[in-house]
Amino acid sequence: MRYMSKNVSIAKRKRKKHKGRTRGYIGYMMGHTSEYRMEKEKAGSARQKAVLIMALVPVLLVTACGGARQETAAEVAARTFPTPLGRVLTANQAANTVTLIDVATNTAYASIPTGQQPHHVVATPDGREFWVTLYGENRLQVFDASTLKEVASVDVGASNDDLTFDPEGKMLYVSLGKSDAVAIVDVLARKLVTTVRVGRAPHGVKVTPDGKYLLVTNTGDNTVSLLGLQPQPAVQATIRTGPDPFEVTVTADGRMAYVSNFLGDSLSVIDLAARKTVAYIKSGKQPAMLALEPSGAQDQSGQGRIWVAATGAGEVWVIDAATRNLVTRIPAGGGAHGVLMTPAGKVFVTNSNDGTVTIIDQASAKVLQTIAVGNNPNGLTYLPNVQGH
Repeated sequence: MRYMSKNVSIAKRKRKKHKGRTRGYIGYMMGHTSEYRMEKEKAGSARQKAVLIMALVPVLLVTACGGARQETAAEVAARTFPTPLGRVLTANQAANTVTLIDVATNTAYASIPTGQQPHHVVATPDGREFWVTLYGENRLQVFDASTLKEVASVDVGASNDDLTFDPEGKMLYVSLGKSDAVAIVDVLARKLVTTVRVGRAPHGVKVTPDGKYLLVTNTGDNTVSLLGLQPQPAVQATIRTGPDPFEVTVTADGRMAYVSNFLGDSLSVIDLAARKTVAYIKSGKQPAMLALEPSGAQDQSGQGRIWVAATGAGEVWVIDAATRNLVTRIPAGGGAHGVLMTPAGKVFVTNSNDGTVTIIDQASAKVLQTIAVGNNPNGLTYLPNVQGH
């Protein structure tokens, strides 16, 4: 499987396959809250419970798509596992699973089987479901966040990579990297509405906070497509970036976007009003996913810091968005790929080569722990606490 290779061989093989058009991404491949400090005292007992569960029963859950059956002991244990600070989910592409991690105790307490090659996983804005892209299939999977059961499958007509919801959770946008298009899905109807052609080998997707625009990184031609979403989705601008634009994120005020240039070892800074790249920031070797600190952690400029997973260096770069200078570098694991912030003040980083997740204290920028998940973890998402736990 091409996602299990080292970063250099991946880039070489993709350059050959696409006749020089490098897709280039491996894996196609807040300060602490008081609540977090209180939960630290409970961490020991919760870890013991997780160990007991994993010793008594297998935690690889069997999803039920149609046909009622009795819930297994493992499924009950995973569904009822206490997660007072919420959960982080990782899409493990080579394992065909999604792993659930308890944020309070840093415990990987269960895994759910998926379809072929799950690449990204994203929770709905209301936290009631999580959706999974399948690079090895032409469909998406939909899971109930409480029962952890698959509740729907949505055919998007092609292999799929990244996904993002609009702010209201009514529409979903999915990159179809092999088809040079973006799929648009009606979330409630669980149905493909249409596809829109973009640039070559699209990967990263993000809707602006006002829900009016969609940004798509085109890894094959070093551009970002800017789509207007009303009245009908259509490309309104094509913006040049650095080499192999991989992922994109947008500031809370919708003014700026940051794009990781995987083969450029940099970030592109895009002025969305001007619709052009206005600066580049050095960001470590082979930057993949990136995240912006939420508004509560921003400095007086309102811009805060950018956290970047540097795949080629196996570390995370923290960059001051206002000065565009490096603040610190944090060691992670081999093939550091995805980066996610949580309300508890912890940052989770998937290490695609190691099959692990590194957990970092956001305030101190110190590594707390590295834990095993499934093979080749890529995208990850946050889910709030299970109701009643």
